[in-house]
Amino acid sequence: MTTNANITIFNAKYDSVTRAERFYPTPISNVSYYESEAVNTNDGVWSDQSVYKIRVPLIGSEIGKDYIPEAEFYKSNTEGWSLRKGDLIILDAYDGEAESLTATEVKTYATSNGLKLITITEFADNTVRGSDAVKHWRIGGK
Repeated sequence: MTTNANITIFNAKYDSVTRAERFYPTPISNVSYYESEAVNTNDGVWSDQSVYKIRVPLIGSEIGKDYIPEAEFYKSNTEGWSLRKGDLIILDAYDGEAESLTATEVKTYATSNGLKLITITEFADNTVRGSDAVKHWRIGGK
C-alpha cells in the first residue's frame, strides 16, 4: 500500500467533570490518503463537496497507541485509539500541547494552521483477513 500522508485522529469521549465531549488526539504517520470531489443533492439543491478515503495499514504505519474496537473504547478509560462516526481527523500531525480539546478547539486549530478537517462518516476494520501486507483500517469522511 502506498503511503502519502500523516494524520491525527481525534476520538471523542464524554467528560463527566465538564459534562461535554472532549477529543483526544492520536497522531498516525504513513497512511494512504485520497481526496475526490463529489456532487450532492438535497431538496433539489446541488452542492460540491470533498470526499476523503484514508487507509491506515496495520504494518508500516506508526501509531504509538493500541487500537481498541469502538464498543470497548467508549465504555472504558483505557489508553488507545478507535474509530467512530463523527470523530475528527486533521491532515497532519497534531503538535499542540493539550491532551484533549473541544470540537471547537479542534476546528480552530485546523483553521489557524491551514489544515484540512475531516469528519469520519464511515469506517471498516479490515485487519482480520488477508496477509499482513493488506490488513488495514479504512476510513471515509467528508
